[in-house]
Amino acid sequence: MRFSISMFKVAILVDLELSPKSGGHVKFWENICYSIKNQKDCSITFFFLGKKAKTIQVSKNITIKIFKPIISSKILRFIGIDADYTDLNFLNPRLFFLLKKFDIIHSTDQLYCMARTAKLASKAWKIPLTSSYHTDAPSYSKFYVTKIFKKLPFFINNLIINKLKIPEKVEISIKKKIKKYFNSCEHVMINNSVKLDNLQIKEIDSCNFTDLVRGTNTKIFKKKKVNKPIFLKKYNIPSTTKIIFFCGRIHELKGALFLSKIHKFLTQEKKINVSTVLAGEDLEGEKCKSICNSQLHIIGHINQKEIASFFNLCDLFVFPSIYETGPQVVLEAKACNTVCVVSPNGGGKRIKKSGYDGVVIKDLILKNWVNITSDLLLNPVKIKKIKNNLQKDFDHISWEKVYRDYFLNKWKIIIRKRNE
Repeated sequence: MRFSISMFKVAILVDLELSPKSGGHVKFWENICYSIKNQKDCSITFFFLGKKAKTIQVSKNITIKIFKPIISSKILRFIGIDADYTDLNFLNPRLFFLLKKFDIIHSTDQLYCMARTAKLASKAWKIPLTSSYHTDAPSYSKFYVTKIFKKLPFFINNLIINKLKIPEKVEISIKKKIKKYFNSCEHVMINNSVKLDNLQIKEIDSCNFTDLVRGTNTKIFKKKKVNKPIFLKKYNIPSTTKIIFFCGRIHELKGALFLSKIHKFLTQEKKINVSTVLAGEDLEGEKCKSICNSQLHIIGHINQKEIASFFNLCDLFVFPSIYETGPQVVLEAKACNTVCVVSPNGGGKRIKKSGYDGVVIKDLILKNWVNITSDLLLNPVKIKKIKNNLQKDFDHISWEKVYRDYFLNKWKIIIRKRNE
């Protein structure tokens, strides 16, 4: 049966918990959802996880459905896996039958319950499946598997980690699963460097690939004046010091512990008067404090307007995370004219050229990060030069444009071909 393109229904599956503390993967789709609430092209339902099942009617054509996970990954906390919660069950029967009424299904991961349900529903109901790649799941898995085995006696963990190389084998296995999932999709949005370098995907016959583009909320993340003494006073941070800012999950995976070591050397060895501020979900704040308590401020979760103010008043945004597909937080920092110091496999994916619109440090050698960061802090002319480049050469892309140009148009083409 033919139908008007304007009438089609889209299901977007985000197999993570929707909450104020959610990470970049969830925030990506939350930003899309509320930026297009008045669109009239199609009917879209966003599926998230949550503590309670409920439906939120955002607008006439935009709905959020929250499912309670059948088997929450929260049960893995006791063995040290503290990643964002997802659903570990193989299939969600209720979601499977709900998906029958949609004209296109879009999964935002390739491994867990909603993604597996989407793949089965796509085959069963003959519905086109597209996907986007937001999280470096293979590297995350390798990290957590290594962390678990390191708790075992040395002779056992040495055998498993260094000789049998089980963490590497887990990583390879997950990459294969992701590639196999892509083979079931008609279109995939993925950062091109991740596709070629990390997943080593050259071509999959049944699937087309385009770059996963991210937007910024320019009403919040923009260059603006902030009264530094008054703003910092409410966080008990001295306004007379240099400020290094970090925003993300305060966890080893995001580089928070590594940044705490950098801060220790800057203050104790380099004798620089600097305050380092860590904002975000506080998972390992105490560990950060144990590395260096002096002038290290753990402020936990704050809203986006406060984050934007920190971006505007800090001297540097230092984000050492190496497990990223193209971090949103670096784009938001750059939108605020903030100089970012990042790793190539993390925030470096959002830097055009090191030294031009940010600084990319090629390794995780502490001495190099300390020396480069201290050199920037003591040479404001270098910071100003990068800020000038950002001001004239940062591409502000709205979330609505990301939706229309990189998702909606692709979906329309796929549906049109199906109905020719």
